Order: sequence, then C-alpha cells, then structure tokens
Amino acid sequence: MKATKRTLSVFLFLALLIPQLSFSSALAENTSLERMMFSLVNEDRARYGKSALSLDPELSRIARIKAQDMLSNGYFAHTSPTYGNIRTMLNTFGVSYRAASENIARSRSIYHAEAAFLSSSTGHRQTLLSSAWTKVGIGIAVTPQGFVYVSQVFAR
Repeated sequence: MKATKRTLSVFLFLALLIPQLSFSSALAENTSLERMMFSLVNEDRARYGKSALSLDPELSRIARIKAQDMLSNGYFAHTSPTYGNIRTMLNTFGVSYRAASENIARSRSIYHAEAAFLSSSTGHRQTLLSSAWTKVGIGIAVTPQGFVYVSQVFAR
C-alpha cells in the first residue's frame, strides 16, 4: 500500500511540476486513431495501385495542430484564421517540403472521413491518390461528443 501511495504521489508531483507532459488517455487515443487512419490511407492507395506513403512525425505534428485549431476555434476550412493555409503553416513551423496539400474532414468517425475523401469526385480523392506525395502526416481532434476533426497533410 505504501508503494502505491508513493507512486501516486510521485505521479502527481510530476504532473504538477511538468504541466506540458500529458498523462491523459485522450492523447494516446488520438495517436491510435491517427495510426489507424494512416493505415486506411495506405490501404486505399494500394487498392488503386499507388505507392505507400511514410508517416512523417513533423507533418503529423502540423496536422494535429490544424485539427485542434479547427476544433478549438469552431471553424472548418483549409485556411486557418490562426495559421493560414497549409503551406503557410509548414513554413511558419520550419518544415521543409517541395510540394504540399491537405485533406480535412469533420465527421462521425475516421472511417467515414476516409470514405468521404475517397468518394470525393474532385480534390480530396486526387490529393489522397496523387503520385506526387512521398509522406503524410495525420492529425485528429475529437469533440466531447465523439466526432472527429481530421487533417491529412501530404508532402514531398
């Protein structure tokens, strides 16, 4: 019992001392959702004869910021009132790229969002299946009701 109390005390001390560390399961869940969506992206690309993309940590960081920005600021658009468009965001955060594009969704699930990207008659489908991209970043923010804001950032 003493070891458990001590462990809890250390945990709480660290949580207070280092507030930027998140011990919540929400972050782990988002990361899990992001990995699942990354798999969906490459499954869709394979189905259409496109090469797999690598998951880029920096692009994922930017995608997470974008998804959270949409959720926190109550908008749904490719141009953020906070950060501008995806190329401006990449430049602002010091991410190198030759070309970049973004898919965004606000949906009831990552599966529904990915299906919507793929069934799009224009932009989203073309972006998802383009041979121009070599890497992708996935960011997901979840509303209290369980809906998702998704940002897929593609680059080479």
